Amino acid sequence: MTDPSEQPLPYRWVVMGIWLTASVSGFMVMSTIGILLPEISEELDLSPFQQGMLGSSAYWGNLVLAIPLGWWASRFRPKPLTSITMVLGTLVLLVQAIAPGFIVLLLGRVVFGISVIARQPARAFLTQQWFQTRQIVLVNSISNAMFGAVVGGGVAASPFILIAFGDSWRLTILSFVGLFAVMTALWIIFGKERITTEYQQRLGSQNSNVLWSTLRYRDLWIGGIGFVGATMSWSGFLSFYPTFMLDSYEVSLIWSGGILALGIFMGGICGLGFGWLVMVSDQGRVILLGTGAGMAITFIGMTMTGNIPILMALTFFNGVAWGFWPVLYSVPFHLPGIRPREVAVGLAFIQMMSSAGIALGPLATGLMQEFTGDLQLSLAVISLASLSLCMAGLVMRGGLSRASASPETPSRDPATQSTGD
Repeated sequence: MTDPSEQPLPYRWVVMGIWLTASVSGFMVMSTIGILLPEISEELDLSPFQQGMLGSSAYWGNLVLAIPLGWWASRFRPKPLTSITMVLGTLVLLVQAIAPGFIVLLLGRVVFGISVIARQPARAFLTQQWFQTRQIVLVNSISNAMFGAVVGGGVAASPFILIAFGDSWRLTILSFVGLFAVMTALWIIFGKERITTEYQQRLGSQNSNVLWSTLRYRDLWIGGIGFVGATMSWSGFLSFYPTFMLDSYEVSLIWSGGILALGIFMGGICGLGFGWLVMVSDQGRVILLGTGAGMAITFIGMTMTGNIPILMALTFFNGVAWGFWPVLYSVPFHLPGIRPREVAVGLAFIQMMSSAGIALGPLATGLMQEFTGDLQLSLAVISLASLSLCMAGLVMRGGLSRASASPETPSRDPATQSTGD
């Protein structure tokens, strides 16, 4: 057990900084598949549906295992849980780089995705150990900004890495292996826990039926459904947009990667602003309504032109719409009376719903292309799924800005809650 007096409070940024960088690096690796897909498809002779399978496969395990794995992994302390999953992720990446065929590559991405989702309960515990409740939206906003910087940077850089390695997708993945090995070493050396008396008391008062008590929260489900549609649109574009632009408008992978990266980067930056806004005003509903509509419109617009300045403008505003993420992602931390393990399960549920959308997006897009032969139409249709955010904004009870109730709120009846946070 770590004595909190042994660690200065500013050290929390070292712990969470390393953990979040390792986490978003995993999503970066999964997100670069669209850039690598043309080379992978050419070498392995993949059909559009197989390409869709490869694009979504990193999230399949999350659909089935996110909640039971989150419940099971929440029994373990965050330091060893993170260390073990990082080592596993590094090894599985190595398997992908040397995969002899489609099946091994597919399975490698499935297992890599499982290692990423198994690590998420550690985030819930570390956030509660090191930060006060009022700071959680800030932490999630910073996480979103890091997601934009790392994932966006990775998507933008991957075409250059691919070219530098002679268009070898295998060597590109090997470079990711090196990155993960470094992040694993940094976490093992610098990652620490901070277990206070208050945290132990809250953990000790945990409801024995963790899974049921967490999933009874109505607004947890609404937030999850909002994530499904938004991530369906995003993953469909991430997997197929570079191929579409190359074939339809002769826009190079470098430009496609840059366009997608700009949107991801802007989403991270705008998440900071929306996170602050929802802390000081009652604008959560407006944010969800506006970002859902804006995302659908800009995604459709991105399929209708090959003009680079116009595409840059569209993806800029598309990225602004993605600033909703930390607002909706913070809901599990603020549900009335929620306890540490329930937060971990709640985050696992949100991650599962997000992964459901990411897994369905490429599959649905690939199937539509296979049946219609029109990738532009398929991308335009999948864009409409992001309107689920508008539904969440309309149906979720109360103002999201009131997500400041502490976890010690006396009420323990989720069915009577008046807000999603």
